[in-house]
Amino acid sequence: MQRLNLGMPELDQAILGGVPKGSLVLVLGPPGAGKSILGKLFLHTGLANGDQAFIVSTAESDQAIAETMSMFKWTEGVRERLRVLDCYSWRLGGKRSKYSVTLTSLTDVSVSLSKLLADSDVDPEGNERLVVDSFTDFVKYVGVEKSLRFLDYLRQKLREHGVTGLLMLEDGVHAPRTVAAVEYSTDGTVRMKVSEQGRYMMASRMQGTPLAQKWIPFTIGR
Repeated sequence: MQRLNLGMPELDQAILGGVPKGSLVLVLGPPGAGKSILGKLFLHTGLANGDQAFIVSTAESDQAIAETMSMFKWTEGVRERLRVLDCYSWRLGGKRSKYSVTLTSLTDVSVSLSKLLADSDVDPEGNERLVVDSFTDFVKYVGVEKSLRFLDYLRQKLREHGVTGLLMLEDGVHAPRTVAAVEYSTDGTVRMKVSEQGRYMMASRMQGTPLAQKWIPFTIGR
């Protein structure tokens, strides 16, 4: 099974080298646990290898994403190969690019995502990566049922194009049955937590991967 590393050596080692190619993995944790930064590290790891990377962003503009990556000196290839499906700018009353969509219309989101992948000439044999940050906003603006239907579409689309994805979800915000439904519709779960002692992550499930479930301390920095 081909795997794509997350860029966190301790966790990559625990999941036999990375997440399975073409899978969609849930990243679950409270605010401040490091989900968004992990997603950007995952994307940067692909960009540094010369691959394309995509982010469905509900909380940041493309400029803010690039600035965050630049703060960590993650600049190589960002402007050339990082493609943003902007589900954020509509909140400000405008569109910043042809890939800017209103999050409340999942039909528009689905069509724009398909167009973005097609326009990028994604090679199913390649190692392209995609992050959705955050699926919590999908649930917030369109409800659980519609969001779960979109999730099924997203999972199928990623498999069709051979793209490997991470899906960010806030812990402690959703009903347990909603979290369980999202887990059912994804191929693995990476849990994150933060305490006075620091940040920790654990892979609690992963397609085709035997796991020894334990919390791993981590830092993400320069």
